[in-house]
Amino acid sequence: MSTPDPDIAVLGRPDSPELREQVTRELDDKADRVGQLMQYRVDARHPSPHASAYRTRISLRTDREGRLGFTRPRSHEFLPATHAPLARPAINGVLRHLPALQGLGGVELRTDDERVVLAAWSPRRGKGARNRRNRGVPSEVRERLAALVSEVPGLDGVALDGHRLAGDTILHPTVAGLRLHVGPASFFQVNLEVNAALAGAVVEAVRAAEPTAIVDLYSGVGNLSLPMAVATGARMTLVESHPQATADARRAARAHGIEVDARAADADRFQAGDAFFDVAVLDPPRAGAPGVLEQLVVTRPRRIVYVSCHAPALARDVRAARGAGYRVSHLAVFDMFPQTPHVETLCVLER
Repeated sequence: MSTPDPDIAVLGRPDSPELREQVTRELDDKADRVGQLMQYRVDARHPSPHASAYRTRISLRTDREGRLGFTRPRSHEFLPATHAPLARPAINGVLRHLPALQGLGGVELRTDDERVVLAAWSPRRGKGARNRRNRGVPSEVRERLAALVSEVPGLDGVALDGHRLAGDTILHPTVAGLRLHVGPASFFQVNLEVNAALAGAVVEAVRAAEPTAIVDLYSGVGNLSLPMAVATGARMTLVESHPQATADARRAARAHGIEVDARAADADRFQAGDAFFDVAVLDPPRAGAPGVLEQLVVTRPRRIVYVSCHAPALARDVRAARGAGYRVSHLAVFDMFPQTPHVETLCVLER
């Protein structure tokens, strides 16, 4: 387990009373906005135990000299960085020792609080394409990246475009007592503590419906699927378009002896009849799941559990379920991203 980093400070001391008060007000504002968009009261608000130093992942760009940093919002101004106040201590421990890294599009630092992985992506390919190997990267850049594992204290693995270069690039965050398997290109939540609370709430919402079969769309590495499978014993179908995330979910399921049907398929194109289920769960990206709820309600599941990181997309998508005779029975917000305008929302729909 990482030890606290004495250099982390936001508004003075980490999680000072002033900062806690600030993020509490911000969460109230977020809940109000979600309630207005959904035309339904927010039943529960789940704050983050940490207002700062909570992020398990940070993305950094490189400038012409290879310095790592951020781009100022709504501008092209580059801000070099050797410290990120919202990042977990283990990430900042590595960031302060990283040299300039020329010849890259940028890097993501990732941690499960036990180990740190650097996942780099190639120029002009972009972070979203990092799962595709770029053999055009000069060998000297690859060699320089691989050497970081032995040169940078606290760095355990390095990957390029989603593929291992050196060290161990697999992380194992724990959810509901289950050790997940997360490759260098697979998504996982940035706030481990809030994610645990969210997964617990999803499991309770699903278990209360007494399902015999569950479909989990946009299932990722099994963050929600595997805890649901254990808690309910129901038949579990996972649908995820990212091949590495699907493989990661299968590996974790095998390691825990959990039987799941993990499909590498585009959840955006899910059609009624693609799977048998009486409860549906979906956790789409920021764009939401346009058209998906229309397909889910065709088979009349008794409950739909929708996790969203963008409330306007959630409100848009839920209209289809409401029009088909479903109602919102529970609405909760989770402060996954303190000190930002973003919030995670859990919406439960009943037939």
